[in-house]
Amino acid sequence: MVDQQILGRVLKEAMKGGKFTLGTKEVISEIKSSKVVVAASSIAGAAGAKLKLEAEKNNVPVVILDKNSAQLGKLLGRPYKVSAIALRQITESDLRQIQA
Repeated sequence: MVDQQILGRVLKEAMKGGKFTLGTKEVISEIKSSKVVVAASSIAGAAGAKLKLEAEKNNVPVVILDKNSAQLGKLLGRPYKVSAIALRQITESDLRQIQA
């Protein structure tokens, strides 16, 4: 399970630095330049499958949270649902910690 405090810090840093992409379709199109994708547990269906497939093709790890898209949106400080966020910049140690 992902450490919520570490995840919160990593996501906040990414949001501050502007090195992120929000939304499933946007994440899929930007996946080549991403270091990691964080997705809500509620991501499913064709979009979820396509996201996982593209991530696998590009060797980008996908971290599935135990939060739904509304909770992920709230964690990111957004007033709307967020199904996936791609981080373009993350330190190796942070990456290892959120993948644990």
